[in-house]
Amino acid sequence: MTTQTTLKPAQTGVANAAVKPEILSLRTQLVKEGHTRVLLAETDNATFRIHCYGPKGGENGLHAHTDEDHIFVVLQGEAQFFDIDGPLPVLRKHQALMLPKGCFYSFSNDSEEPLVLLRFGAMEKNWTGDRLDPKGKPIPGRSQTHHSKKPVLIEGAYFE
Repeated sequence: MTTQTTLKPAQTGVANAAVKPEILSLRTQLVKEGHTRVLLAETDNATFRIHCYGPKGGENGLHAHTDEDHIFVVLQGEAQFFDIDGPLPVLRKHQALMLPKGCFYSFSNDSEEPLVLLRFGAMEKNWTGDRLDPKGKPIPGRSQTHHSKKPVLIEGAYFE
C-alpha cells in the first residue's frame, strides 16, 4: 500500500520562488597592518563576512555578543582565540570555532602573515548587536581596543 504525502511550507516561513540563491566570491585584499571586514551577504537573521587581519593584529578585547551566535573559519594563517579562562588551541587553516551568544572571546594573529577568516553570524529578528565586556559593561559601536590600527593594504596581494 502506498500513501500520498503533500509537502507544505514551514509554519514559521513562506517559500518564495522570487528568492534566488547568490554565488559569492571569497576574494579579499590582504593587509600588512590593521583589519578589514567585508560584508558578503546578509539576511534578516544572518550575516556572512570575510575579514583580514595583519600580522600581530586581532579582534577587540574580551567580549560577548548578547544576541548573536557566530562561527569563525580560518582560510589563511593562524588565529589564537581566548575565552574567559584563557587561551584556546591555535586555529589553523580549515579549522573553525563556534561561539554561542553570551560566550566571551577575543583573538589575535600572532604570526608574520595575514590572517583571513570567514565569519558567519546568526541572530533573531530585530537583534540589537549588543556586546558586553567581562564585567557586564556595554561596549559601544564598533569600538577597537585590541591591537587597533588602520588597515594598510598589501599592493596586488589577495586571498583567492
